[in-house]
Amino acid sequence: MTAVTVTEPIPHHEDPITIGRRWRAGVILLIVADAAFVGSLVFSYFYLRGLNTSGAWMAKHGSGAPIWFPWLIALIVVLSAGAYRWGQVGIHAGRVSRLPVGAGIAVLLLAVDIVVQVIQLGSLPFALKDSAYTSSVYVLGGANLFHLVVTFFIGLGLWNRSRLNLYTATEDWQVRVVGIWWNWIAIAAIVSAIPTSFIASPNHLTG
Repeated sequence: MTAVTVTEPIPHHEDPITIGRRWRAGVILLIVADAAFVGSLVFSYFYLRGLNTSGAWMAKHGSGAPIWFPWLIALIVVLSAGAYRWGQVGIHAGRVSRLPVGAGIAVLLLAVDIVVQVIQLGSLPFALKDSAYTSSVYVLGGANLFHLVVTFFIGLGLWNRSRLNLYTATEDWQVRVVGIWWNWIAIAAIVSAIPTSFIASPNHLTG
């Protein structure tokens, strides 16, 4: 028989910088994919609006959604991203206690924004199937709600970890990559609000 000597496993530790750069690359690739999705929604909105095939863009006697609602939602997301950035800059400067405060405010603003987005979708003065315009508005709002919910849970987890002092000025890669994503959803909310400000089709022909 062959004797086998069991030894302690050799621990393998990667450089935190290498791991952090890998996380950042992954988040950037995710944002690129998501940006393609958001861009396709915006393109579809303007394409259907401009074409207005057989007058299908807007139903007869149909009404548009309030223009200010998407901009209010975008503003709250921007404020949320700003609060998170404030906490992130604080931990970079060695003020570790500033991160849970900034992240907490950012998460709270997201919770408010989720409620506002649900209210908007629930109070639209039309049904999803009424026209190409109505379906486009619902899809844009739904995509924005998805962004908000995902970021809320990510931010909640990060806030809890920051509350437990698990991040430092030199070990903050998770804080950085979440900050990149947070900035993106703020940009996506603005981009999604732009097309909904243009309701009437420039092509009024119905043939």
